[in-house]
Amino acid sequence: MKNIFSHFFLLVVLLSITVFSSCEDSNEKFSTELTIQDKVEILKNGEWLLKGFEDTVMHTFKDGKRFTYYGTAGVFQDEAIPGTEDYIVSGDLLMMDFNFGNNYTFGIKVSCNNTIVEFFRDGELNTTLYKRDSNYKECL
Repeated sequence: MKNIFSHFFLLVVLLSITVFSSCEDSNEKFSTELTIQDKVEILKNGEWLLKGFEDTVMHTFKDGKRFTYYGTAGVFQDEAIPGTEDYIVSGDLLMMDFNFGNNYTFGIKVSCNNTIVEFFRDGELNTTLYKRDSNYKECL
């Protein structure tokens, strides 16, 4: 009986150590909140369709500039239109320069396995982009 009790006690102690020591590590490893740098990297690694104009307007982000492409029926030109919008990261926000003194600051939300990006200005949804050639429609 004493042998069974000592085995049970050892099992409870080992189980307790495992449960309590792994909780802190799992919270740190599985953080789901993306940093602004992560969000900008997602933007830079894709072609983005403008909501409502998915077949005719596409944006790419590269080297601190947003490029715009026009298309017809989802077939886009090889070259971006002349003119770009500069962007920079400021704190947790993305600042875009739309030229002629039109500078706006956006909060960014990424969802649907990084296939939908929403830009918020002053707390209100301003623009939504869908990743080209992704399954974003499954999330709508």
